Amino acid sequence: METDEKKMFIECPKCGKRYHTAESNKAYEIECSCGEQLTVLPWLSYRQSITQPGEVECSVCKREYDLSKYRNKTEIACICGNLLTVNFPDEYDTSSGRRKTDHISEQLQAKLHGLIDTCRLIHFIRDIDKLLLLIVRVTTEMLDAEGCSIILHDKENRDLVFHSVTGSKSSTLTQFRLVEGEGVAGNVIKSRDSLVVNNVEMDSRFSKRADDKSGFSTRNILCIPLMVEGDCIGALELVNKRNEEDFNEEDLFLGEAVSNQIAVAIHNLQLTEAALKAERLAAIGQAVTGVAHCVKNMLNGLDGGLYVLESDIEEKYGKIPERGFEMLGRNIQRLKDLVQDMLTYSKDRMPEYSLTNLNELIESIIDLMKARAREKKVKLTFKPDEAIEDIVVDPKGIYRCVLNLVSNAIDACETEEASVTLYTKTSDSQFVVVEVEDQGSGMDEKTLQSIFQPFFSNKGSKGTGLGLSVTQKIVQEHEGKIEVDSVLNKGSTFTIYLPIKK
Repeated sequence: METDEKKMFIECPKCGKRYHTAESNKAYEIECSCGEQLTVLPWLSYRQSITQPGEVECSVCKREYDLSKYRNKTEIACICGNLLTVNFPDEYDTSSGRRKTDHISEQLQAKLHGLIDTCRLIHFIRDIDKLLLLIVRVTTEMLDAEGCSIILHDKENRDLVFHSVTGSKSSTLTQFRLVEGEGVAGNVIKSRDSLVVNNVEMDSRFSKRADDKSGFSTRNILCIPLMVEGDCIGALELVNKRNEEDFNEEDLFLGEAVSNQIAVAIHNLQLTEAALKAERLAAIGQAVTGVAHCVKNMLNGLDGGLYVLESDIEEKYGKIPERGFEMLGRNIQRLKDLVQDMLTYSKDRMPEYSLTNLNELIESIIDLMKARAREKKVKLTFKPDEAIEDIVVDPKGIYRCVLNLVSNAIDACETEEASVTLYTKTSDSQFVVVEVEDQGSGMDEKTLQSIFQPFFSNKGSKGTGLGLSVTQKIVQEHEGKIEVDSVLNKGSTFTIYLPIKK
């Protein structure tokens, strides 16, 4: 096959793929990747010069060609043997349009690679701080923005914190905080809807505090909520589309795709932490169970020895030194209560149900706690609903729950003549309700978020941090629930709902 150096194209009629070819005086074949055999015929005297852009037909076989795919001055070898020459005047030069098409194609590829990179990061990086920072860097480039932030909702402190930030002022904004509902991000987290604001100066939802803090000048914002199992945990916020452009629907679509990936990453971390915590608690539970049983046996020995000692002293001397023995007995009982709490919390158990008179059970707790209430000058009162019938509960478990709540309520009363009042009532004929109301110190929102966590205590060295955890566990084992309402410096009300079992 004799060829010269002049390169041309032949296009597969089946798949549209183009191949470089060369002029020849002989016919030859090219096998297309789709399986089609392309015959390159020797070019005879047919020459078709194309001077207008758009779609054109071969003058011999009528095959159509889209000339937007070809640069100017290109020659196309038709399968019929005709040679089409693209010969546009300068004003119709398609090279600039092709360059623009190539640029758009490059942008789309970059965005696709950005999404792929985000997925890869989630699977390979376990450090959440490092992961989120890398994701916002990828997102900044992918969406061609000047800056990007992941803003997380801190429910404990009731504000919004800039967690991972990119951009020229990122160092000044890391850990910067907004109040709940403030700014575009605050509105997005509250409404759980994405927002595109292309002129922040004209939007009342925009907050300038971040700009004032950093010296940055925000022009437009794209903000998307981060959703985890129906809960909005924060927002992904991009600022200032480059080249003075506006954020558009394509940016919103890509931003939502990235925000879903971020939410998946955070959710995976939460699941991992929960699993690790469960494993640690299980290990602690096994250890605590073994230790608690040993301590319980030793305490029973101490209790028995104390009883024998009291009997011998009373028999020999006729009088027992009450103060010392009372102190020993009280502290042995405290140790017993702690061990029992540890055993109750550390293992699963089914309630031992029996028909119980709830009012009588609570009366026995009142009788037990009266002396302690008098010692602290607290008025302890019980207002039962006499119409409540006997219910099926685990009397030992419910006794322990109410005793814990009454003990805490008395401890919370720091002023003289404060009161603790207990109520029993029914609710919608489905629950029996026990309320423990105190006029104590109350709790702030931060404390309320933590009171049922094991080993959390605001009593200092006086508390073990297990009482309310055990109470909640026992109530849940009854398929009931416990709620708390508290006002700082005014008091608290704990309410137990126990289902009425037939």
